[in-house]
Amino acid sequence: MKTSNFLCVLLLLLVPLPALAQGLIHGGQLWSLNTLRGPLDEKGNWDYYLEIQPRFDFEDSERTRVLIRPAVIFNLDSDQTLWAGVLDLADADFEMREFRPWQQYQRMDRPEGIILLNRTRLEERIRQGESDLGIRIRHMLRTQIPIGDQKKWSVVVFDEIFLGLNENKSQPVRGFDQNRIFAGLRLELEHQLGLEFGYLNQHDGTRMNHVPFVTVGKVIQR
Repeated sequence: MKTSNFLCVLLLLLVPLPALAQGLIHGGQLWSLNTLRGPLDEKGNWDYYLEIQPRFDFEDSERTRVLIRPAVIFNLDSDQTLWAGVLDLADADFEMREFRPWQQYQRMDRPEGIILLNRTRLEERIRQGESDLGIRIRHMLRTQIPIGDQKKWSVVVFDEIFLGLNENKSQPVRGFDQNRIFAGLRLELEHQLGLEFGYLNQHDGTRMNHVPFVTVGKVIQR
């Protein structure tokens, strides 16, 4: 996909937000995504990954969540990777839990210095106390556009759609589950450390969350 076409698709996704907002319940949350990635072998075939993500709800602490997501990564080449991991999701009191194995294919393209990412993830959802297995697929389109010659700053925009493949107590909705769209800035710091911050809109057809979203990511080189 050409860069211009890719950006047009993402911008078009922003257009319906005011119309979608009508009739929905609105809320505010704060999400903080903290990631670490590093090598598992000297040949560069395998990496490890760890993600810790607290999500704070401004109105109801029962909607506050903590996500811990470890994974292993197989590097097909410099632009394509396969991921497999698990997610442990809990509420603030650790009374509600969800265990979620997941698998992912990710591809990076770099036309004209712009980083384009396509990511498809399959999730198997198991809620605590339930025997049902929920299946959900999610796909992300993301672009990162450097600002200036030094490329220390970038504009980041992504959209991610979630679709339920079945319906039960672990996956309440078949079909459209939710959508997330983000716009913000990225700052490249020293020692392979990156900082992203911006606005994320999350909606599921009933509720729309307005989320300040901050990401801190560290990559350990071989």
